[in-house]
Amino acid sequence: MSSVEQPPRSGLSLKPADISQGLAGPASAWSLQQVRTKARGNTYQPNNRKRKRTHGWTKRISTPAGIEVILRRMLKGRKSLSH
Repeated sequence: MSSVEQPPRSGLSLKPADISQGLAGPASAWSLQQVRTKARGNTYQPNNRKRKRTHGWTKRISTPAGIEVILRRMLKGRKSLSH
């Protein structure tokens, strides 16, 4: 008899095949497929009328915050102050 004690053996053995199957069964090919969702990267649809009405000179001058934007850009020396 050796002096080193070994842990008692149980009836359970963990083999790689046992782990991969898990509780849900074997992995099917459908679980590895990509899910198609809404297209991405097409959010910017340019519209000059909207751009001018939102960021244009008339819109900037009509509000106190817009005037501050124009003045900041003047002080910085921007060539273009607004759209």
